[in-house]
Amino acid sequence: MVACSVSLVVSFVAIILTMVSNMRLGYTASECFKYFTILSNMLTALASSFIIPFAIIGIRKKRFVIPKWLSMMHYSGAICITIVFVFALFIILPHHRQGAIGGSNFFLHVVCPLAVLISFFLVESGYTYSRKEILICLIPFAMYSIVYLVMVVFIGEENGGWEDLYQLTTYLPAYISFVLLWALGLAVAFAIRKVSNLLYGYRRGKMMASWKDEADPVEVKIEIYGLGRYYGLHGDKNSLSVPYDILEDASKRFDIKIDELYDAYVKGLHNGIKDKTKGE
Repeated sequence: MVACSVSLVVSFVAIILTMVSNMRLGYTASECFKYFTILSNMLTALASSFIIPFAIIGIRKKRFVIPKWLSMMHYSGAICITIVFVFALFIILPHHRQGAIGGSNFFLHVVCPLAVLISFFLVESGYTYSRKEILICLIPFAMYSIVYLVMVVFIGEENGGWEDLYQLTTYLPAYISFVLLWALGLAVAFAIRKVSNLLYGYRRGKMMASWKDEADPVEVKIEIYGLGRYYGLHGDKNSLSVPYDILEDASKRFDIKIDELYDAYVKGLHNGIKDKTKGE
């Protein structure tokens, strides 16, 4: 919760500073919303604001869970803001030192990306991401890059389009720059996924190690039932799933048939959904 709160505050401050800076330069406040940097910060701030209520519930219930769609939204924001970070440091900074990290851009291009990445890796969503889900999370980046291509290259600033804010046509032909840009997006997405999945494996191993080897099979089934019930109560019904890997590890460790653990989890899940439906 703390990490997401910090990420939310930093993104909000950066956006406000940019709007104020634009107005001082004679632009309208809304002018900044054509910047990918600003839109990326808005996406990450929105994801963080949605996660905080789930974190509060998790503190009360001693178990944190967020819907898969929200986890993917957080992942998508992390991808976009990291692209901003890489682009600012390695593309813009070498040619425009002050413009890349000076003033409000320091928050936008450095502080916000670092805060968002830390919050993303600290949030234990309990999910891993498939290659298909990576492509889904890249949709905001892909949509902006297409709009940018149309406004800068096909329409052009002289015809009412955008100036080349990110100088993608300054040093290389447009088709090469945009191919490289999309390759950068994929590379960033896969790198974040790799780190996230490694952290998931580490946390799962740590959780399994904390279980007592001498735990009674009944106690284990009760824990699995409680896990299912909690997900049924608080999870998104459209993204509920069975954590088969956890059940398999518990089955091997405590010598319990996996079918029994599966039944306990599904029963808990079913009862959690029933209780949730009654509450509604």
